Amino acid sequence: MKKIGIYSRQFRIVFLILIFSAYLFEDQASGEADFIKSLALIRFDEKIVAQNFSLKDLNGQVVHLNDYRGKVIFLNFWATWCPPCIVEMPSMEKLYNEFKGEDFVILAVDMQEDFETVKRFKEKFNLTFPILLDEEGVVATYYGVMGLPATYFIDRQGYLYAAAMGARNWASEDAVLLIRHLLVN
Repeated sequence: MKKIGIYSRQFRIVFLILIFSAYLFEDQASGEADFIKSLALIRFDEKIVAQNFSLKDLNGQVVHLNDYRGKVIFLNFWATWCPPCIVEMPSMEKLYNEFKGEDFVILAVDMQEDFETVKRFKEKFNLTFPILLDEEGVVATYYGVMGLPATYFIDRQGYLYAAAMGARNWASEDAVLLIRHLLVN
C-alpha cells in the first residue's frame, strides 16, 4: 500500500511539472502576445479569409466588407436589447476615436432589428462608428455567431486574426496594443 502512495505522489509531481512546462513552452513557442491573453481572445492560427458581405448602414448606403481591405477591421455583432452589448459600446466609441484617421474601422453589425430602433440607440449613445443592419441574420450566420456580443478582428490582408465572445473593455491599454499590433503587421 505504501508503494502505491509513493508512486501516486511521484506521478502527481511529474504530472504537475509536465503541465507547467507545457504551459511555459506553449507560451514561448507561440509568441502569443500578452494582449491576446488579457483580452481572452480566440486566436485564429490558420489563415482564414473573412467572408465578404453587403449590408446597409444607417444612411441607407450599401457597405461591402471588401471595401475596407487594407484596413484593420473590428467587426462587432450586437443588438440594442443585449445588456453586455450596451456595456461595451462606450469603450468601442473610445477605441474608434483613438484610431480615427488611421487604417482602422469599427463595423458594428446590428442583429435583426429595425432601422428606427437602431438609429435611436446610436443617437442615445452618441456613437460615431458605422453601424450596419443584418436584418435577416445572414451575415451573423456566415461568421458562426451564437451569442452577443461577438467581435472579430480582421487584419489588413482580409484574414481573421482573432475573436472575442462576450463584452470587453475595448478602451483598455491591451485593446489599444492589439489594434497597434494589427496596424503594424
